[in-house]
Amino acid sequence: MEHLFKSLLILPCFYFFSWIEKDNRNSKFFPIFYYFYWTYIILYALFSLAWTVFSVLFFNIVLKNVADIKSWGIWLLLVLLAFASDWLTYIFFKKMLRLRRELGKSKSGRH
Repeated sequence: MEHLFKSLLILPCFYFFSWIEKDNRNSKFFPIFYYFYWTYIILYALFSLAWTVFSVLFFNIVLKNVADIKSWGIWLLLVLLAFASDWLTYIFFKKMLRLRRELGKSKSGRH
């Protein structure tokens, strides 16, 4: 059950890129996905920011025990994951803002 919950949280992340490229603006489901992804991306950005803060704060614990190479490896992995998550959030926002700008130029202007 725990793995199912984790996959449900990550699955929209994978579907986003195929949805944004193949979006059908006249579909009745488009507004649902559009507003869902705006909410999802904001929550993902908050999680990403929290993960980055945790990784940087974990650095203080690692510095107290400089000789332990395993702690340094874990810290570097956490920082790498935090920056990758931040980069993914940036890509999400960039694509959604491009879509929002295109929707503003369209004649329907519903969204």
